[in-house]
Amino acid sequence: MGSGRVTGFLRLFRPKNAVMSVIGVLVGWLNVTTSLGPDLLLACAVPPLILMAGNAINDYFDAPIDMVNKPERPIPSGMVSPAEALSSYLVLSLLGVLLSIPLGLEELTIASFFAVSWYVYARWLKGIGLPGNILVSLGVAFTLIFGGLAAGKLTSKVILFSTIAFTSNLAREVVKTVEDLRGDSLHGLRTVAIVLGPRRAGVYASTLCILSALLTLLPLAAGLTGPAYLILTVLISVPLLLYAAHSSLKMNEREARKLSGILKISMLLGTLGMLLDPLIRWT
Repeated sequence: MGSGRVTGFLRLFRPKNAVMSVIGVLVGWLNVTTSLGPDLLLACAVPPLILMAGNAINDYFDAPIDMVNKPERPIPSGMVSPAEALSSYLVLSLLGVLLSIPLGLEELTIASFFAVSWYVYARWLKGIGLPGNILVSLGVAFTLIFGGLAAGKLTSKVILFSTIAFTSNLAREVVKTVEDLRGDSLHGLRTVAIVLGPRRAGVYASTLCILSALLTLLPLAAGLTGPAYLILTVLISVPLLLYAAHSSLKMNEREARKLSGILKISMLLGTLGMLLDPLIRWT
């Protein structure tokens, strides 16, 4: 396989996003137990495989649109064929589901659900707005839940963390609909920004940012977290959420691109605080 083909498949799978799913699993696992074991390796392998499969099937169905809007994408550029993208989805999904079997029935159910859901999303939900945004955000939240279950139990702390991940990612999903408003409207999609308009979509995103900020305070108020969570997730991430909440109220396409980046940084720092929290405790 030539270097161009390798590059094409890497761009199809988007492994950087898959790495974030591994971090989500680690957050769930380490906030249940800091003990390591072979199940942790399996747990860290399943979500990225399912996510990369989802990326492949998403590009498969987006190929006609990408021919116009993003001709550099792997399928329009000819680096990857549609048949290869579809085969990649099937192989990676099957591998992810099979690897989840030793972890238990709950983990197998979650892996199977999202393996099918990413096909449904790419084929139907992506173009009808909020249901697709909710599904994507559930995918982010369930990486934490998956990690907690693989570690042996689902604690209130992991549930709170996964809820924060869900609401903050949903806020970013809504912001991105404003960012993509022009292109999506040309292709007849019914995203949140198209259905509600940029201003009301901004109010919706602002509400989600504020909700995420409030939820972020709960683990600290309940005494479940330590200094890493306080510094990274509360003192740094929450102000970014509140800035995004304020700015969303006057959002346009250009502003949405900036806010999407700010929310991504906020989520990364917040997740890092959740990850380090069980490792760095008060003395």
